[in-house]
Amino acid sequence: MITLYLARHGQTEENLSRIFQGHLPGHLTEEGKRQAIALGKALENIPLDAIVSSDLQRVADTVRLAVGSRDLPWEKNALFREVDWGSWTGMSINSVDRSCFPKDAETPAMLYARAGKCIDYLKQHCEGKSVLVVAHGQINRNIIAQARGIPLGRLKEIPLMKNGTTIQLIIQVSQVNR
Repeated sequence: MITLYLARHGQTEENLSRIFQGHLPGHLTEEGKRQAIALGKALENIPLDAIVSSDLQRVADTVRLAVGSRDLPWEKNALFREVDWGSWTGMSINSVDRSCFPKDAETPAMLYARAGKCIDYLKQHCEGKSVLVVAHGQINRNIIAQARGIPLGRLKEIPLMKNGTTIQLIIQVSQVNR
């Protein structure tokens, strides 16, 4: 079993500007920094064994502020990055024709499959641990779906996590996955 505390990074300037951040580094706003510190306070009495996070800057900044002086092993892993928006990356959400998805972007099915790989990775490396995973809105939604056995077609039933929030998930590790 893995006790997973799944968190979303703090608010960024790009969130406020409503742009497709994707794999951009992102810059925490002052509110985003406060959210990260509040996340740390919410987690301060929770025993954690490790941190796994996206390798993007907005997440790394969130983890540093949230974890503070706690001495925990921390792995930054590109598997936990936000959806890759391809040629939409850096563009305003309102400036694109959302009915015409770019060919170079990660599709919803691809992101859902990658979230399954995130779960598999955690099962392989974090069995028996209490782990903080800090990532992004879209990948987190897909990780939640995969952990709960919710199919891709019902993904929209899972609300996007708000910046700086966390949820607890219990992931069972079966003998087959060892």
